[in-house]
Amino acid sequence: MPHYDVIIMGGGPAGATVGTLVKKYSPHLRVLLLEKAHFPRHHVGESLLAGASPVLNDMGVYDRINQYGFIEKSGATYVWGHDRQPWGFDFDRVVKPLLDRGIALPEMYSKGWQVRRSEYDYQLLLHAQEMGVEVRQGARVTHVRQDSTGSRVVGVDYRDEDGPASVDCTWLMDCTGQDALLGHALDNRQYSETMNNYALYGYWSGYQWHEQYMGHPRFTRIFLATSARGWFWCIPASDTVLSIGLVTNRQTLQSLKESSALDLYLSEIESCPEIMAILDGAQMTRLTPDQNRDLYVVQDWSYESTQKAGNGWAMAGDAAGFVDPILSSGVMIAHELGQKAAYAINSSFCATSDADIQRYWQFYEDTYRTYLHAYRQMAEFWYGNNFLMENWWWEAQRTINRTNALELNAGEAFMRLASGYAYRAESLSLFGSYPLEEAQQLVNGLFGVPYEAVDVRSQYAGKPLKLKANAQMGEGLYFFQGLVRKTRRVINSETQAYLDLHPAEEIVLRLLDGAHTLSDLDQVVSQIQAKQQRMPIRNGLDMLVQLDNLGVLA
Repeated sequence: MPHYDVIIMGGGPAGATVGTLVKKYSPHLRVLLLEKAHFPRHHVGESLLAGASPVLNDMGVYDRINQYGFIEKSGATYVWGHDRQPWGFDFDRVVKPLLDRGIALPEMYSKGWQVRRSEYDYQLLLHAQEMGVEVRQGARVTHVRQDSTGSRVVGVDYRDEDGPASVDCTWLMDCTGQDALLGHALDNRQYSETMNNYALYGYWSGYQWHEQYMGHPRFTRIFLATSARGWFWCIPASDTVLSIGLVTNRQTLQSLKESSALDLYLSEIESCPEIMAILDGAQMTRLTPDQNRDLYVVQDWSYESTQKAGNGWAMAGDAAGFVDPILSSGVMIAHELGQKAAYAINSSFCATSDADIQRYWQFYEDTYRTYLHAYRQMAEFWYGNNFLMENWWWEAQRTINRTNALELNAGEAFMRLASGYAYRAESLSLFGSYPLEEAQQLVNGLFGVPYEAVDVRSQYAGKPLKLKANAQMGEGLYFFQGLVRKTRRVINSETQAYLDLHPAEEIVLRLLDGAHTLSDLDQVVSQIQAKQQRMPIRNGLDMLVQLDNLGVLA
């Protein structure tokens, strides 16, 4: 029976990310990807966050996507609640303070794309194949096989045009989206009772472009607007087609017969003056040849698999969990955690003990849980506060400030959150999960150095710095350059909260002995960066802010 080091079920963004990055960093491994459909195939989820771009860059596919011709996305516009005045954000405003200080940033941090997922996913799958992943389309997994003890996944059975087949593997990745083959087989999917929403969506042509809602036709915004029984997304899927989706609650749909879904969709459009203005003279159309209906209904938006990794298997993307479309976070999380799953796989093949492998995957689960929890917390607040813009901005500010110990005004906090950078910061501060080393200047600005740096710096400048007695050292982990790497961990012995360090940061930590100041820390950091320019080391202020947030700085 054929044996593969890694088998990936599902060829969407999560599966393509895992396959690409396993082959990039462990090219000797045999990787098989089984996808039930034939790409390109229709899929919802057209609006991408700029926060996913560093992962695309790590995959080596950023330029391919950037040059493909997808419509560029600059941010979002909201008409939310009773006040119908448009408001929103642009990605470039997130990084403008850095540009004002003369810091050059790659283009990738100031834009995303509005994509046709059929084509976007196909380009990612082709790239994975070019990287050496063996891709089989039209291959539907029919059974996940376990060893004789039932304790470890060892392979799958599948069926394609040639008939049934069986393959063995060392690691199996479930990237099957909402099908969640492993999640359903293990019965470990947990649904949110508070925000279990439904989406009804279709595509329209012949519409009117409204720049105040949708931005410039060549540098667009996603538009979101409330209606009587929910809210709409409006996303340009191409130069001639809009994706229009209605998100509503379970109770609304349960009160209707299935045949009334289209009536609900159309009546809600009529109740939303902004969407009606955009769709003046428009008609429903179909985006892809395989789209078999005008209106789709997607259920069970908010769920999470209680276990995301086990003996010989793991999950990524929608198979592991999904929060809600309100923050456009689905594809970004699929890329970000697909990247981290690939790093955990690479490290598992390099591990010298089962205990190490177990630690890598527990670290992966902890990181995944943090991402989903953070986005769910924001989405629950959004739906639970009557769609008031001021409350949403306030909660964004509170979440960002709690994560980064910075004082931002409401607009800045909201832009960071909605751009997809906020929880990259939370992952950084909680788990040492560094973004790519090329983004270090951006990280300094977004995740540690406030827009008015002198305000925070003055809290520490000139003072002798020392760790409290509750600061303990332990073994930690972080994701970096293809692997889960071991490092040192600073632990608050009273709360068990922790901060994982880059190995070079332990040198900086030794200066917190009561005899050194912030300028001493910055000087050492500068010396390290001069020798290792690509090393993701925090500057002195970043380190102090995060240690203070941890509660271990005297």
